[in-house]
Amino acid sequence: MCYTFARDITPNRCQICRRAGTLAGCPAIEIAQLSRSWDLSEAVVGVAALNALSQLAIERRKEGYVISEGDFINHVEIGKDDTVALVGNIRPFISKIKEKTKKLSILEKKPRLHGSNVLPEAAAEEILPYADVIIITGSTLANGTIDRLLQLPKNAREVGLVGPTASVYPEPLFKHGVTLLGGIDVKDGEKALQIISEGGGTLSFKIACNYITIKPRRKRNITKDT
Repeated sequence: MCYTFARDITPNRCQICRRAGTLAGCPAIEIAQLSRSWDLSEAVVGVAALNALSQLAIERRKEGYVISEGDFINHVEIGKDDTVALVGNIRPFISKIKEKTKKLSILEKKPRLHGSNVLPEAAAEEILPYADVIIITGSTLANGTIDRLLQLPKNAREVGLVGPTASVYPEPLFKHGVTLLGGIDVKDGEKALQIISEGGGTLSFKIACNYITIKPRRKRNITKDT
């Protein structure tokens, strides 16, 4: 599954995906290649396919990871003196972070829709290099911003990627600086499909999925692209 960016994809279009009607029956790996598309309507389909394939890959190689169930934010170590950057206005996390530290910056693509204390995404260039803990919404995998965001941290102790869209095979992300990944493990595929088709979101997935956090068992060599 993947967040669909309804406001960005459909404002002037009567059709969400131009490839609608041609995807059923295609090899999953071919659909996953759409994740590289600059057409956001195709990219979200590709990331959704990539996440579906990742469920199998993670299951087969789970001995290489520490996988914990429960709310992602409870697995993030945050100290009272830590500076935290939250990329994406993930509201359920905000109060829990503020219980641990007062140094929180929230970044959003359209900050005016989320309140006066939310910064524009361009502020990442100044905020992320100095943050101790960085939590990034998984939707950045689909909108093409994840690569730049992972280049910015300099001294972060924790860099987390979270959300149903982040339910991807973690190894490439760990190699580029992510230290923990928060996604979902689908237990009831039919129920999950029903929830999505009926307009449900993250909070509705509890009856069909487990929330999981994945960490590497061993420290990875981090690659920083320039």
